[in-house]
Formats: sequence, structure tokens, C-alpha cells
Amino acid sequence: MQGFKEILDLLTKAKDIRLNIAIFVVSLAILACTSKDLVEIDPVTKKFLRGLVFITLVRLVYSLIGLIYSSFQNRQKEKVKLEKAAENARNAESESLKNRENIRSAFKTLDIFQLYIIQELKRQNHVQIKKGAPLFTLKSLKIIYTPAIGEHYESASLTTIAKDILDNELWRKFDEIKFNSLVRFFEGIQAEDARYFQEFLSRSSIKTKRLNRTSTGSQYYDNERIFSSYSKSIIFAQPQRNYTYVIDPMAKSAIETVFTKKPEESNG
Repeated sequence: MQGFKEILDLLTKAKDIRLNIAIFVVSLAILACTSKDLVEIDPVTKKFLRGLVFITLVRLVYSLIGLIYSSFQNRQKEKVKLEKAAENARNAESESLKNRENIRSAFKTLDIFQLYIIQELKRQNHVQIKKGAPLFTLKSLKIIYTPAIGEHYESASLTTIAKDILDNELWRKFDEIKFNSLVRFFEGIQAEDARYFQEFLSRSSIKTKRLNRTSTGSQYYDNERIFSSYSKSIIFAQPQRNYTYVIDPMAKSAIETVFTKKPEESNG
């Protein structure tokens, strides 16, 4: 009797499902055989086997409930995971569209120096840009990135989104963007500087350096100081040679718009 009790205590602690199924099947089979007089066992053993059947049956039912509950929990976790992934995807798409719209709008506000960089990036994938406000502004707007950084210059390229916007939307409108930026510039320029640019109303190029034949060296006209400060902008056609500044067609149109409009407004 004591031996049966020790075995029963041991089986109560057994958690292996396959072991419990085996005990349940074997015990049930022996009891079935005894009911048909195929096997004879004493009453104590029969009572012990019935106890095994009951214990293993409870354990199996408990395991089945646990399996169902675990399956339900896993499905709930998977559902929550899928919903979270869908929400993240929606947020990422919304953020991407927001960034795209911000970049698209930013192109229309760029100044003459920033648009010069963009114009150069149409000709080549990478350009060397001197560190300064135009470079840092374009980086902060996520229009360009700089994979290589030097002491005074950075190698810049268009970001993927900016390139896609330009290729699919804005390159065909780039002259309009340039023109509007140039108009803003010439409307805000100081009068003493504006007079040098007004010379382009009747000329397409201006030379700012003159060879002095009576003495050594060369002479620079006053406009060299002004033009040189805007040499890396969309005002002038590129490249510039021999201190000759060729006006960009869009810049000339902007000059005509701004400086021929003002006298008319004054007369009006």
C-alpha cells in the first residue's frame, strides 16, 4: 500500500503529456480487461488504477485547456502585432508624404545660391560645395546629404526624395522656380548694387577686368566686387572665364521684370 502511495505521488508530479496519455491508456485498458474477466487483479490494485485514470484524465483535460488558451493568446498577440505593424506602416507613409510635401514646398523658397547648387547637381551626381549657409540650409531641409566631408568643402548629393521630386515634377518647372527666386533677389537688392545689374538690360555679358597697357598689372572695375560675390549663383551662366560675366537668361528676364517695372510704377 505504501508503495502504491509513493508511485501515486510521483505520478501526480509528472507533467509530460505523452507519459500521462500512456498511463491513461494502459490503466484504462487494464480496467477494461478486468471488467471482461480477461485479467484478474486485487481490489487495491483496481482502486489504484482507477486513481491513475482519474489523475491522468484531469491532467490531460488541464493540458487541453492550456493548449486552447495558449493558442487563443498567441492569436491575440499575432493580431496585436499585425495591427501595430499596420499602424507603423501608416505612420511611416504619412511621415514620408509629409517630408515629401515639405521638400516640394522648400524648393519654391530657395535663394539664388541654393538653387545654384541644385542646378549643378542636375549636371552631375556629386558636387563639391564650400561650407556655408546655402549648404547647411539644404541639408537641414533634407534636399541634399553629404557623404564626404572635408575641412572647407563637402561633397553633396541629392537625397532620394529630393531627386524623385525633381525628376518627376520640378525639373520641368525649374525655370519658373529660378525666375521667382531671382525676382525676390533683385527686388531686395541695395540700390547701389542694383545699378551694376541694370547694365545687363542692354548687354548679355560684362567684363570686369581691363588690361592696363601703360603700367604693369590689370585694372578691375567696381562691378567686379559685386559680381564676384554672386559668381556661384544662378544669376550668371557657368562657367565664367577671363572675368567675363554672362547673364543667365532667367536672370535677365528677372532684371527686366524688376527694373523696368519700378519706373512704370513710379510714373503711375
